[in-house]
Amino acid sequence: MAAAPIGQTHRVQPVPEDPWPAPQARRPVDAVVAVPGSKSMTNRALVLAALASGASTIRRPLRARDTLLMAGALRALGVRVGDDGDDDWRVEPAALRGPATVDVGNAGTVLRFLPPVAALAAGPVRFDGDPRVRERPIDIGWSRVDCRAGTAQPGGPGGGA
Repeated sequence: MAAAPIGQTHRVQPVPEDPWPAPQARRPVDAVVAVPGSKSMTNRALVLAALASGASTIRRPLRARDTLLMAGALRALGVRVGDDGDDDWRVEPAALRGPATVDVGNAGTVLRFLPPVAALAAGPVRFDGDPRVRERPIDIGWSRVDCRAGTAQPGGPGGGA
């Protein structure tokens, strides 16, 4: 269609009553649907399982960079997070310990949820991540928590993560 001269428009085509009709079943549907895991729920389940009094199984966790970073962070603190490549993760709590370095990548959930957990660790815990995470406005600007000394010391550029 050629461009209309300035000030004039082409006639607008009418929109069909239902431009994207949903498919309709011809008989009752009998199916099992596997809903994908949630990053948010997986990270929360990992933290709760790490703080539990016994082992936990997380069924069908979402395996994404943020959840793998959370699992790695908990491992760095001494928690066993078993991922044998099946559908589940097995989390076995342990005494949290440092010295440890937690890689938060660019995951705000790891950066916000783990400092309070790290405060329970015996020994210093340092938080670091992707260069971009250091530019994010995050209220928990800790890069090291040393519970033996009872102090939390900001670090990184500008006291951030």
